[in-house]
Amino acid sequence: MSLGAVLAGVAACSLDVAEPEPEPREGPPASWSMQGPTGMNTAVMIGRVLVVRNDEEMFGADPETGRKLWSFPSAGLRVSGDLIVLLEKHDRIKAFSVADPATGRILWRKDSLSGLRVAEDAIFTVTCRKDDECTTTRHDRRSGEPRWNVRSSDAWLGEDGIGARLPFVPATGSYLPAELHEDDQGFSVGARDAKSGRLTRGRITSGWHEVVVGRTLVSSEHDPPDGDDRCTVTLTAVNVESGRKKWKREVFSGREAHGGCRHWLADAQSGQYSFIGAGSRIAASTEDGYPQVFDLEVGRTVWRGDVKGVPIDGDGRTLLVRQHADQGSLTLLDFATGRQLWTAPDPGLEGSSASWQTAVTGRLVSVSGAVGTRPHVLVYRVEDGQRLGRFPGWLQGLGEDWAAIGHSPHRPVVGKLQFDFIRF
Repeated sequence: MSLGAVLAGVAACSLDVAEPEPEPREGPPASWSMQGPTGMNTAVMIGRVLVVRNDEEMFGADPETGRKLWSFPSAGLRVSGDLIVLLEKHDRIKAFSVADPATGRILWRKDSLSGLRVAEDAIFTVTCRKDDECTTTRHDRRSGEPRWNVRSSDAWLGEDGIGARLPFVPATGSYLPAELHEDDQGFSVGARDAKSGRLTRGRITSGWHEVVVGRTLVSSEHDPPDGDDRCTVTLTAVNVESGRKKWKREVFSGREAHGGCRHWLADAQSGQYSFIGAGSRIAASTEDGYPQVFDLEVGRTVWRGDVKGVPIDGDGRTLLVRQHADQGSLTLLDFATGRQLWTAPDPGLEGSSASWQTAVTGRLVSVSGAVGTRPHVLVYRVEDGQRLGRFPGWLQGLGEDWAAIGHSPHRPVVGKLQFDFIRF
């Protein structure tokens, strides 16, 4: 992920009630603040523009002053390179617009879609006359011009990836999962060559998620086999061109404090499914409860940690691990080697709460959750684990040197949330 900022994430489930006393706060003051609606809020930096999405609008702001630069009605958001994609959906018909966040200018729009995959340097669409009469197209991100059109038998395009936190999207890669088929054996997934649209011979039984790394098509099944209580995730890989089976391995999703399985291998708020990791490598647990990094292209463990814990987030440079999936102390590891960088005491925030969120960037780590009914955001420095702040509210976004936090205004207003932009 680039652009110097990574989305942290987002549901601000604020109550429209006055708090009896101000919540304790530590850390730098807000550089600027504004009020917006309660509900879903997302903030992400793209170049020199802060893009903010809430339930009423999506707008660009000057990160130094908070001055609005442009505004659109609220829509789904994806970041594709240096452009933004605004997603619309009316029943089953999808539409989107591509805009330049530096100016707010709409570059092109397309509607009446049956399928869509937004990637870092391309946009793929599917339009269908009938369920089995479809056309898949690769578009240039900036102009919308088709790079290729091919006939396809269905509208399915895989959206799973590795290391991409919404609204950022996965790398385009050499292949994309496509063509979901059903037969007597169940569902299977194929892949297309991203440069030409050619459908390859490789197919794999569909699981929870499918990704292509290099020339390897991988399916992950997160429901353990009958009688298996080890939190097993089964990974199966085939050669994307020939369909030849490459390997089948088991990794583990880790446990919550009460012993239940976490099941997923993503951060808590990735939206579409994105494995914690980077390139071909993902984070998981070992059977005996240690963090590990596993390479999906070759089918083997790269390293195994020295201290027990469950991976909960990461940005491809560092990996955030918690003692249990939902409770306990925090540890930051080097993603490439597993070397421990620092530990921090249990933040006291339940990972099972609706307000639990995490975010990791090159310079900052944040965890957010509730103490009772009151949400808090904690921010740490990647370099040494020093806690830089504890703020009442919900995490709205995290960058290399900033955090966006939403909280009830000091003088509560029904239906309103205060948005603070804080520099570190």
